[in-house]
Amino acid sequence: MKPKKPRPRKPRERPDLRRLAAPPPADFYRLPELELRGGNLLTDGCRRVLDFTPQRICLDMGDTLVTLYGADLRIESFAGKRLIAAGRFARIELRSKWEVPQE
Repeated sequence: MKPKKPRPRKPRERPDLRRLAAPPPADFYRLPELELRGGNLLTDGCRRVLDFTPQRICLDMGDTLVTLYGADLRIESFAGKRLIAAGRFARIELRSKWEVPQE
């Protein structure tokens, strides 16, 4: 039996440390913060509730409008800029507050 020839090793790609340590994009901290835990959705940075029905909740979150779609939606708490919504969520839509709606 012939001895196997050692295969040449591929050089490992090194991560670009400058890119990893770079600050996030300028608008990063103005993005809405949403966290879905089971049947609860926690938001941070909510300015006001624009529309509220059991099927849809529309939130003003700075530069972004967040619309939650589902069934049996309700607002559990809204204190400061933190909102907790509960229900069965089907879809979450994010759009810029300043974009012109298309018809």
